[in-house]
Amino acid sequence: MSNEPHYTVDRSLQLRNDMQELMRLNEELEAIGAELDWSPRAVLDLSLACEELVVNIVNYGYPVGSEGFIEVGLRASKDEVEITLADRGNPFDPFKDPDPLDLLEMDVDDRPIGGLGIFFVKRLMDEVHYQFADGMNQVRLRKRWSKQ
Repeated sequence: MSNEPHYTVDRSLQLRNDMQELMRLNEELEAIGAELDWSPRAVLDLSLACEELVVNIVNYGYPVGSEGFIEVGLRASKDEVEITLADRGNPFDPFKDPDPLDLLEMDVDDRPIGGLGIFFVKRLMDEVHYQFADGMNQVRLRKRWSKQ
C-alpha cells in the first residue's frame, strides 16, 4: 500500500505576474475548499501562504515591467492539499534563510519592513520545499488536516 495521498482534485492555473491575479487564485482556493468542505480557516491559511509567495514573485522575481507567468498546481483531498508554484523569474529560494525570530522580539514600530512573510508561510504549512529545475523556481507547499 502506497503512502502517496489520494487527491480528488487536480487543477492548474497560469497567472500573469500581476497582483490582480491573486483574486483568481483565491477564488480557486475558495471553490476547492467549498467542494471538499474545508474549514474557512483552512482556506484562509492557504490563501495567506499563496499570497505571500505570489507577491514575492511579482515584486522580485521578474524585472520591473517585464511579462512573466506563475504556474500554479492545486492537488487536494478533504484532508490534504499540495500547491506548487513555478516561475521563470530570477532564481531564489525563499526558504534558505533562518527564521527571523529576533524580529518577533522587537517592538512592532522598530521592526524593519519585510522578513516575516516567509516565516508565516512556514508556520502555516506542514511542508515547504524549493528547487530550481528546468529553468524554473519551483515551490511546493503541503498542508494536512486531521480526519474528521
